[in-house]
Parts: sequence; structure tokens; C-alpha cells
Amino acid sequence: MKKFIKILYILGVTGLVLFLLTFSVWKWRILPDSLGRVYSSFVAKEGCSCLFVSKGSEEYCKDYTKQFFSPDLWIQDENSLSIGFSTLFTDFKAKAIFKPTLGCSLDFP
Repeated sequence: MKKFIKILYILGVTGLVLFLLTFSVWKWRILPDSLGRVYSSFVAKEGCSCLFVSKGSEEYCKDYTKQFFSPDLWIQDENSLSIGFSTLFTDFKAKAIFKPTLGCSLDFP
């Protein structure tokens, strides 16, 4: 019986730690730099594809990209889209450019 209680205690603490980690990423946007760059690039490319390839409206594409991460910065130019969001420690920005023959691609300065 003591072994069962010990296992239950370990599972409870592990579950609590995983919950707190997930909550901190979701609520306070605590992300490692590499993951933040990947998220911002992914949202920029998805937003560009939604706007220029699928010809969605700006409101629809903003709502569509919110399922991944809600961007703090959304700048739409003639053939490009810049996305940015801030975390607790740093800011991430990404830009995707639409080319009619190639579709959307990320622009790395």
C-alpha cells in the first residue's frame, strides 16, 4: 500500500509540473528562443499563404493564425506579411514574401 501511495505522489507531482509548464507557455509565452523563431516563422508563412495564395480576407487570416499564436504585430504590405510577437524575455519577428510563381517564402534579412 505504501508503494502505491508513493507512485501516486510521484505521478501527481509530475502532472502538476507538466501542467505548470504548459500553462506558462500558453499564458505568459515563456518560450526558448529557437522555439519562438520557429513559431513566428510558421505563423508568417501560414498568414502569407492565407492572404495571398488562398485569397482570404485579412480578418479571416488573422483569426486563422490565432490558432497557432496570436501575433502582436501584423503588417501587410502589397506582397508581403510581417508577423511579430513578444514573449516575457524577447521579441520575435518574421517576414514572408509572396511571389506569384513560387508562392510564399520566408525572408531572412
